[in-house]
Amino acid sequence: FAACGILLFHFYYFPKLKQVKSLDTEYRAMNRDLDELYSFLGGAEELKDNMVKMQDELRQLENALPNEKDVSNVIKYVNEEAKRFKINVSSVRPSDLEPLKDKESGAITISGNSCKCMPLALKVEARYQALGEFLGKLEAANAPMITIEKVDIQKDENIKPLLRADIDLIVYLIGK
Repeated sequence: FAACGILLFHFYYFPKLKQVKSLDTEYRAMNRDLDELYSFLGGAEELKDNMVKMQDELRQLENALPNEKDVSNVIKYVNEEAKRFKINVSSVRPSDLEPLKDKESGAITISGNSCKCMPLALKVEARYQALGEFLGKLEAANAPMITIEKVDIQKDENIKPLLRADIDLIVYLIGK
């Protein structure tokens, strides 16, 4: 019985004891990793709410900075907004995409994707108030992100009470 007991401990109990200790160490490491993840996400209790919040923020970023492949949708958005304010767009002239750069580090990237800007020139005819509301809407909208660089308004006696305007916009995009 003593020999069977020693063999049992030597070949069965001690290997299982080592296995339990290694699994316990792995379990503690996983718990530490989970605690770090929960602290990053804001706690285990609010995990679902925080994930939904992060997904909303990602969606807002994707809407604010559409993909460079969606240039036609951005131009369509500008035209639709112009129609909504009863502005006649006679010409839309997009320029080539340019990398967006800051003063210090050069090209700006978000999650490995480069930010780009596309100059867009519009020629429009509109009433003064409608033109102001249209430009205000474009500037205030966060999806897509558009800035107004220059507005050149000319009065034309032939189209009274409308004005002609040349508008230079910058549309911000994200690309590869």
